[in-house]
Amino acid sequence: MKLSVLCITWNNADTIEDMLISIKGLFDELLVSDQQSTDKTITLLKKYDATIFSTKIVNIGKRFGFLLNKALGDWILILVPDEKLSLELKQEITEILSKKSFPYYLGYQISFQNYVFNKPVFFGGEQYSRIRLFRRKHVKISEDPIHEEITIQGQTGYLDGKIYHHSYRSPSQLFFKFSIYARISSELKFKKYEHLTVKKLFFYGPHMFWARFMKEKGYKDGVHGFILAMAFAYMEALTYWLLLLKRLRLV
Repeated sequence: MKLSVLCITWNNADTIEDMLISIKGLFDELLVSDQQSTDKTITLLKKYDATIFSTKIVNIGKRFGFLLNKALGDWILILVPDEKLSLELKQEITEILSKKSFPYYLGYQISFQNYVFNKPVFFGGEQYSRIRLFRRKHVKISEDPIHEEITIQGQTGYLDGKIYHHSYRSPSQLFFKFSIYARISSELKFKKYEHLTVKKLFFYGPHMFWARFMKEKGYKDGVHGFILAMAFAYMEALTYWLLLLKRLRLV
């Protein structure tokens, strides 16, 4: 069976080559929605014979939906440029494509191993799995602007291999990423007329820190767990303060 890999990019030259190396020899086609990158992202993609669609659309769900409609593979694998496959996961996918040793599922949950400044973290809400491998004709991708949701029309299984996710690479990159997420989230809440309260402005941020660092045991990841919990608290608080500024028509 054939595999189509779908990926979205925007100035990801610093990470995308590791992703490309991890899928080398695995896919039959690589489809990319690129948000008009100005670095070497396109050059690197062309080395792997990627089919590239330039877009101004920011919405992640819409971009993956567009690529899904263009894909021809029997199976679809979704990745973003700061992710790469473990060797075990690559072997599992190879076996699925060759229809050996695996029961028939329409999709598979894959576990993530997240990193903060190149250090693996294991607590604070960072251990999770998502559907990333699925049969093309049995799926729906939501149009969520930040994190797409994948719905499978049938039974799903679990794979043992992992996706290594280098989402938090430096303090400046982490600050920039979460600032963008807060802005997008505030815009969504503004459009939905979400009720704004003093509690949301002053307590949601600290509660987010407590939830990730204490309740979900982020403290077990040491300084890196503390930094990540603080970053999520910052994003949560900024979301509601930006919403307030929008209500006051100051932004």
